[in-house]
Amino acid sequence: MSFRLLLPLAVAAGLSLTVAAQAQTAAPVDKSKENASRDAAKPAEPLPVERLHLAAQLADWGRANKDPLSLIVAAQIRQSVGIKVVERKADGDAGPAVAATDVVAGLLDEAKALSKNDKTIVALADDVKASATKGRVGGGIISLGQITGRTIHSRSMEFRAKQTAEIAAVGTDTNSIMLEVFDEGGHLICRDTDPAYCRFTPAWTGAFTVKVHNNGTSLAHYRLETN
Repeated sequence: MSFRLLLPLAVAAGLSLTVAAQAQTAAPVDKSKENASRDAAKPAEPLPVERLHLAAQLADWGRANKDPLSLIVAAQIRQSVGIKVVERKADGDAGPAVAATDVVAGLLDEAKALSKNDKTIVALADDVKASATKGRVGGGIISLGQITGRTIHSRSMEFRAKQTAEIAAVGTDTNSIMLEVFDEGGHLICRDTDPAYCRFTPAWTGAFTVKVHNNGTSLAHYRLETN
């Protein structure tokens, strides 16, 4: 085949590739609209942060009703998720890091104390503790924070398009925590109160602002959980 014939073929091939590349380029997103797909299907199985949130609610119920077995089940749920504790301070926060605590061990100790060291409860708690997988990291990422009264902590986070995002905020020594999530256009995507849980599906990959409010007047400690 001559050069004269190859040249038109090469040009045609180049045009075809250009058209294909343009066809594959995502259309620009309209950031005046909220970055959340409200009609996204609900996951078939409880997600990691949702399970952590369930454990927190179950633990609160157990304390309120003096039911040590609920605390043991809450510990077992948390342990099954597997978590990674990271230092993720609020924007502009130069305060000291909050030391990580073993929540599972704490729940089991609470259960034992609440039962007044009942032999059955102690045995169940020890079984849960013995089944722990050292260093296991699952789908839950936790950061710990402390926040003064009437204060808001803000964090910038990025979540991927079409993938379910989960965020929870739980006060460890208070119930005055409130959680808000805003997209980059300033639209309120979710708001919930302690123990707070937000789940949403971004329409496009983008930045979100996560705000943790302390609506109380005293210093409070909290866990921020994401997937």
